[in-house]
Amino acid sequence: MPRYYFNLRDGGRGYVDRRGVALRDEEAAIDYAGHVASDLAKNRRDRTRRWRIDVVDAQGRQVFAARLVAYDTTLAGLPPVVKASLERLCERCRQLEETICRSRDIRRRSRSLVARARRRPYLVAERGELVLDRPLPAWNRKPATRQAPRRS
Repeated sequence: MPRYYFNLRDGGRGYVDRRGVALRDEEAAIDYAGHVASDLAKNRRDRTRRWRIDVVDAQGRQVFAARLVAYDTTLAGLPPVVKASLERLCERCRQLEETICRSRDIRRRSRSLVARARRRPYLVAERGELVLDRPLPAWNRKPATRQAPRRS
């Protein structure tokens, strides 16, 4: 059975599923993500509306993205146009929060590099984990751009 991973994007560093779940096919993985999303949305509506669950297969290919705002039952009575607008707004808010988180990580890393260059101690931890030694999640990284070599 293929293994699928359910990564939570909460606007911050997110949570990467390292174990995964063995399911029979992509459709079962999408159903499973829907159940998880509806449970999360049911228990913490206001806080989780911006969150998203990315379903990824064993090769790292994204199969499905479950936006929790779509599973919020309190929004069922809204007109479709309003609900679609709210979904776009929640997606943009999450993207903004991830950009802010990425900027903070870059600032921490650059401060660490400057401190190391000056041979000064500098340690940053978040939620009890060393921030500078762990890689950023794939969605929280900008693709590397190659620059042309400078000519003298």
